[in-house]
Amino acid sequence: MKLFCFAFFCYLYGAIPYAYLATRIIRKKDLRTEGTGNIGVTNAFKVGGKSAGLLTIAGEISKAVIPILTARFFFNDRLNITLLFVFLSFLGTSFSIFLKGKGGKGSTVTLWSLGILSPYGCLVLLFFWSAIVLYSKNNPKLKIIPLFLIPVIFHIFERNVYFTTFCTLISITTYINNRIRLDDYKFYNIFNKPPEN
Repeated sequence: MKLFCFAFFCYLYGAIPYAYLATRIIRKKDLRTEGTGNIGVTNAFKVGGKSAGLLTIAGEISKAVIPILTARFFFNDRLNITLLFVFLSFLGTSFSIFLKGKGGKGSTVTLWSLGILSPYGCLVLLFFWSAIVLYSKNNPKLKIIPLFLIPVIFHIFERNVYFTTFCTLISITTYINNRIRLDDYKFYNIFNKPPEN
């Protein structure tokens, strides 16, 4: 019962739409109908401005930190429970009960949780991710490659069935989520140079 209650708490905490709330409070705008309509960091910066974006980042980072600390203090830092809590927070972020299933992509939660739990694996992932994203120039077919590298990289570093399963579930969910939602980087032309006049 204790595990179920904390697991539900982690989902609910992950479901708090910080990007939506920050943009609503600071700019009086509904992030669901502005820009890409995504409830995430990039759209919060573009629609809500710097303050909304920074508040969103802080909130999204806490969605990685709080589940990890919860598992550490209440469940003796057991890895399987830690990963369960982080995954539920990630699901809450991606499919928020407070926004009728709408949400962000969970990238910040994913990167920070992986950075805390496996820093060297995360550095390797970031290297490959950055290289592929910059090389792909928003080609959606190439941009999915890093998603499927996640389980491979962290299996090499962690050699743990729970970690590999967690990374596989994150990759599959993110892939599905990205197909549902418009790409913020492509919409805002972040990695492409503007055309010359």
